[in-house]
Order: sequence, then structure tokens, then C-alpha cells
Amino acid sequence: MHSRPVRCPSWRKKAIIPVLSKLAPHDTDCLLFDWDGTLVDSQSANYRAMAAALSQVGVALEESWFGSRTGLSSAEMIDALVQERGLTLPVPVQEIVAHRDERFLAEAHHVRAHPALLEIVNTWYGRLPMAVASGGSRRIIMETMRHLPYASRFTTVVTREDVERGKPSPEIFLLAAHRLGAVPGRCTVYEDSDEGIAAAAAAGMTVIDVRPFTRR
Repeated sequence: MHSRPVRCPSWRKKAIIPVLSKLAPHDTDCLLFDWDGTLVDSQSANYRAMAAALSQVGVALEESWFGSRTGLSSAEMIDALVQERGLTLPVPVQEIVAHRDERFLAEAHHVRAHPALLEIVNTWYGRLPMAVASGGSRRIIMETMRHLPYASRFTTVVTREDVERGKPSPEIFLLAAHRLGAVPGRCTVYEDSDEGIAAAAAAGMTVIDVRPFTRR
């Protein structure tokens, strides 16, 4: 079982769903999915929420900067921004994160599932155990999921709150595999960020980069 990302060409949209749904290797015991940007198209909503929260403390957030760090949790992203710019925040990071979360939840019902990934979940549901393994917040994920056809599809949901270190550490994926009773080397991960791909590879798992299928 290799642990290098499986990168696929950008086929036409009508060819995406049936091809991606067949990418789970035959020797896989479980499927692990990132949430934001993988299972759901939430990047715009996440950016708006984070930009609004940071603007309240006088910090501007460029969408290009945000888009290149989507594998980080909200707190980790703010910490990275502070370090890169040498900023001093007037309030604790967690207060900004809480404001960000409230802004996001206000429009969580607008977040939609990525069709290609929804097809995978529906294809393998009941045939392989599946888990969400995300650097996001449990509250945010569960609140958003209730508006989507993913509800009840996953055996477990592992979030940033469940581990000591977020992606690119492999902890989130290793904990998800443990909860499913699976050997890490027999897990397949679906990811959309460099940090998540690195985390899955470090866990010894096969990882499929979904970006060719979800970003047009």
C-alpha cells in the first residue's frame, strides 16, 4: 500500500463523479474524509467568516493567503498570520475563533456537498466503514452536516478538539483509524489540502487528492 497522493487529471465535469467513485483501492478497509473543501464546498463561507472576525481586530485577510492554508484549524491559521506579520492581537485567539464560528454558523445552511464526494459516500456506505477526520470544529461540522445528505453516514467524526496536534500531524487520521478498528496502512484518505495530504502520508495511508475533482 503506497502513501503517495493519487493525483488525477481534470476530466470534464460529467466524467468526474463515476471515475472518482471508483478510486477506493480494493484492499482498503475504511475510508477517511476531510470535511472542509473535501466533503463540502465551504471555502467561500469559511473565508468570509474568518475575514469578518479578523476585521473586528483590525487585521485584513487576503483570500489568496487563506486559500493556501485551508488545512490548518482556525486557531492555527490565526497563529500563522500573527507570526508571519509580526502582529499583536488585542484579544485572545480563541475569542476571534469564537466570532468566526458564529459568523460561519449563520450561513451554514448555504454550504453544499461536493457532488463527486457525495457519490463516493453513497457508493461505499454500508460496504466500508467511513469517518470524517477534520481539523475543523466539531460543533461547526455537526451543525453543518445536519443540513446535508451526509447525516448518519459516518461511524465516527474526529476533529481538532480530539487530538494534541492538527494536520500536518497524522494524529487525526490515526485516531480515526483506531476508532474504526482499522490498520492505518489499509485506510484510504480523501483530502484537498497540502497539510492534510502530508498528514495522511505520515500516517502511512493511501491518500487521494480530490482537488482536480472539486476545484474547477
